[in-house]
Amino acid sequence: MEGYRETEMCSRCRGRCCSLQPGHCLPPDFGSAEAVKEALVSGRYTIVLLLDWNIMARVVRPHYKDPQRKVGCIFQQENGCELPWPARPYGCRMLRPRERDGEHCKPEGISIEEAARMWERSGYLPPIWSCLHQIPLNE
Repeated sequence: MEGYRETEMCSRCRGRCCSLQPGHCLPPDFGSAEAVKEALVSGRYTIVLLLDWNIMARVVRPHYKDPQRKVGCIFQQENGCELPWPARPYGCRMLRPRERDGEHCKPEGISIEEAARMWERSGYLPPIWSCLHQIPLNE
């Protein structure tokens, strides 16, 4: 399986990247619309809407550890990620650990924007307009 495993630097850093936000998933991480639905219903995964000049699409990723502040990954624990390596989201597996103090980890592979396009083509999510009408306005 492609990606980067934890290094000694990850242990020293104590998962700072994971403390910021979760990595994104790809449709093959789930394999079916039913598996995506089960993950979303579990409350451990969520759909993020990407909106900018070039894209209006959604991506699935783990839920925030602190949804109020919109930080952290629900799977990040004191001793690291609770998910076994093959079950981790693509974006987490493809995060290249920094090599030296003062550097940043580097996301590689399929970007979140490319992933969102893959999700929209997958057929695993309901039509985007059916999701948008459920977003409460003026709360």
